[in-house]
Amino acid sequence: MITLRQATLEERPAIADLTLDAYAEYADEMGEESWLRYAQSTRELILTDPSLLRMVAVEDDDIVGSVVYCPPYEKDFGAQRIKNPYPEMRLLSIVPRHRNKGIADKLINACEQKAAQENSAAITLHTTRLMAVAKAMYERRGYQRFTEIDFHLAPDVVVLGYVKKLDNGANHDAS
Repeated sequence: MITLRQATLEERPAIADLTLDAYAEYADEMGEESWLRYAQSTRELILTDPSLLRMVAVEDDDIVGSVVYCPPYEKDFGAQRIKNPYPEMRLLSIVPRHRNKGIADKLINACEQKAAQENSAAITLHTTRLMAVAKAMYERRGYQRFTEIDFHLAPDVVVLGYVKKLDNGANHDAS
């Protein structure tokens, strides 16, 4: 049985490892320099960023999936300044042998519910064209392009922003 919970401080290294293992299939297409930069920033974010909520999916005491929930932000991504007025779901990762078991849906639902509880009009995420399966899953769930938060990971790698309006009675524009 899969249970979701907030990750402990001690679990952060395992979450970073799981995330990078799950995303390693994109390393060749990203190129070595971009992948190494991405891996370093991802590990640092998971290990140290105090603003994040890290959630894990656990089965039989093993972490089989994770996601990071971020508050709204304004920060630099390379030379670009991005202002995201909504919370963001990041780094959704499932252990490969546990994919297609509904774990991703549970973690996404948890993030959407948290954003709704915070009275946010929407939730956002980032993905790339390389992540075609994930991109299609998000679109099926009602996520739409949100170009205002797009940025370049590398000159030829655009990280695509997506937004989903939440039906929670929040009086904000999420378009």
